[in-house]
Amino acid sequence: MKILITGIKGFLGSNLINFFKEKEYELYGLGTKEEVFNGIQIYKSEDLDSIKMIPDTIIMCHAAVASGIAILSNTILFDINVSLTERICEKFYDSSVIYISTASIYSDEVDVITENSNLKPQSNYSISKLWGEYTLKLNKKATIVRLSSLYGIGMKENTLIPNFINQAIINDIIEVWGDGSRLQNYVHVEDVAKLIKMIVIKQNSLFGEILLGVSQIEYSNFQIAKIISNITNSKIIFISEDKSRSLTYNNDYTTRLIGWRSKKKMEEKLNDYIKWKKREF
Repeated sequence: MKILITGIKGFLGSNLINFFKEKEYELYGLGTKEEVFNGIQIYKSEDLDSIKMIPDTIIMCHAAVASGIAILSNTILFDINVSLTERICEKFYDSSVIYISTASIYSDEVDVITENSNLKPQSNYSISKLWGEYTLKLNKKATIVRLSSLYGIGMKENTLIPNFINQAIINDIIEVWGDGSRLQNYVHVEDVAKLIKMIVIKQNSLFGEILLGVSQIEYSNFQIAKIISNITNSKIIFISEDKSRSLTYNNDYTTRLIGWRSKKKMEEKLNDYIKWKKREF
């Protein structure tokens, strides 16, 4: 099976490589430039028309991501999350597609978010990802996976977990907004990579499905800070206000359909990340 992973050098894309090492998979990548990465041929996204290889399956991990304190222009969000997605679908119209989207397209005004909850994108980034989903409507061999916050070694620095850990390592203090009670959902990148491989294996029965890749446990910001504090011997202080809403999820439909659940333990994986981060410092 020929698999094209778009955004293959990104956080999720690079983790997927380790899950498709078997001989029956032939991996290719799509990125910002033509190169060979970990022995994999990567094509340049601007030169789609020159690609002769036709993939059986495309895993769409490419995204301009606006999160934390990172702000991207609407032009960049549209060009990558919408226009590039559309051009890939037009180029490889016979290929099956697994599209990686975001759970932030759901309304935050419901108590528990499920696969079929009302949509109300919370930012221009999530609007662009929902628009990207819409470009797949004519593809009868597409599966959409909406993810909560990905974490793990190599995660983006401008999100809550790296922010807390950087503060702990550098200043021995973790600043938590409000009283720290806001709940968020985190799913480890290796769990998501396993989910995607399971979708590839079962994809013929999953066309047209919308799946929710989330953990079964939500953590408050204080709980995350407390885990990090225990590992780093740092102090927690509370500052300002946190007006954002807590988010909770139920993906029973996805787990019944595929037999997948997130397995990684937060404490263990945060400890791994902190060890890695200290080596980086």
